[in-house]
Amino acid sequence: MNLLMDPIFRVESGTGIGTVSLPELMAYLGTDQVERLIGLQQHQHDAFHVFLCYLAGAVLARRGISNPIQPEEFWRTELLKLSGDHWGWELVVDDLQKPGFMQVPLPPGSRPTSEAFSPDALDVLQTAKNHDVKQARALKANVDSWVYSLISLQTMSGFLGRGNQGISRMNSGFGNRPIVELMRSRRIGQRWRDAVERLLLHREQVLQEPFGYDPQGLVLLWLEPWDGQESLELSRLDPFYIEVCRRVRLVGKDGRIERAELFSADKPRLAAKHLNGVVGDPWLPVDLKDAQQSSVKAFTFPAAGITAEHMRRLLFGDGVRLSTLQRPLAGWEGPLLFSVSVLVRGQGVTDGFHQYEVTVPEEKVPTIFGPAGADNSLEDLSRTAITQVAKMQNRVLKPAVFTHILGAPARLRLDHEFASAAWTNIVRDFELLWSADYFPWLWSVPASFNEDQELDRWTAILHRHALTVLRQVEEAMPSHKGRQYLVKTKVRNVFWGAFYKNFNGRRQYSGPSSGS
Repeated sequence: MNLLMDPIFRVESGTGIGTVSLPELMAYLGTDQVERLIGLQQHQHDAFHVFLCYLAGAVLARRGISNPIQPEEFWRTELLKLSGDHWGWELVVDDLQKPGFMQVPLPPGSRPTSEAFSPDALDVLQTAKNHDVKQARALKANVDSWVYSLISLQTMSGFLGRGNQGISRMNSGFGNRPIVELMRSRRIGQRWRDAVERLLLHREQVLQEPFGYDPQGLVLLWLEPWDGQESLELSRLDPFYIEVCRRVRLVGKDGRIERAELFSADKPRLAAKHLNGVVGDPWLPVDLKDAQQSSVKAFTFPAAGITAEHMRRLLFGDGVRLSTLQRPLAGWEGPLLFSVSVLVRGQGVTDGFHQYEVTVPEEKVPTIFGPAGADNSLEDLSRTAITQVAKMQNRVLKPAVFTHILGAPARLRLDHEFASAAWTNIVRDFELLWSADYFPWLWSVPASFNEDQELDRWTAILHRHALTVLRQVEEAMPSHKGRQYLVKTKVRNVFWGAFYKNFNGRRQYSGPSSGS
């Protein structure tokens, strides 16, 4: 089972479903023949995409060419040069002192500390509660499922307790690795070609930064023996290094993989903890918000996942340092897709896989991705609109909701434990409503606009959604039977009083016209 020679990947193309080797797959991507990779799970898509991009980028950089459209034999020859021999592409290698694909050579006498009998039990989602993707489903899995799980585990995992180290492209072992990319198309081949082209431009920049990368350094980190104690320095690596963070070996026979054996490691594979994930990865923006230059860190999403405010910051580069992967190339036409995905995780738990995509209309592309110093009035408006959200949520909707939950008390406590617990889900409903309208509203703003008028339009949207949520609360949550009329009247008084107080000077609203 060798990725360079054997047809391992199940692919749906224009001519039907077939199986291809890794070099043939890369040739297919160059000519945009791939419709779908069968067996690739949703949370694995971006990990595999990044893997293929780094692989192609490293090969092309060494050849001094930039065109990723190459024939199968080109990729087979160059990938073999990258590894030095065929062992680095074998999935099952009985000799533990030789490498296997994504599997480091181990010292003699090494003993596994755990085993995984299916690819989904091996995958990064092993850290999850058994919800997003059910664990250990694929007990008779295809070979390519093991490949995808290996790549996901080795390139996306964080720290998972003693002996289970995390990747370098993440801010701390309990962080996460977002994949942020601007693309012209969701088609697998088109996206891959566009990313590789920009990746090579990024390489020139990152080699000039003080990481100390070697342009002829190690790319495939699984080729180097690892005893679990020694960490590699960045100075030994190519900037397009493909890392492995766990010591894993696959076991199989007769063309099938039976299990994965995992071996503990006391130290991370790379000595890069002090960099907080800022290692020149173009898919991973650098968070500059509230940080000095000496303490910048890789962008990390909270347990709640990706919000419209996160997307706004990333699109406009607000307190964020972006790369070529989040910018269009000259000559790109039509609407563009700004995509973010992340598996949010913490200490031994997974809080869910999240994706958020924003389509940027063609007429807004120059405004969003124009040169530095261009008109930033739309960015200022977008930021002000988010402050309006917080005001509507916390100063208008929240007091009204708490008034209903607590039965119109004489003294309203916004720190009440029960009401605060209920508010957590209620505020999420409000966020889902306004988030769906945020970017459509922003893109509808004309090139030349009056800020007050546009904020009035946005306030009207927020107001409508706040009333919707308030009605849902009144209908769904228990009411105080003997005080129903009093509570409802008090709720309305609190809501409207807070609204007029906090949005004084905005468009005038009246109860009947709002449907309340």
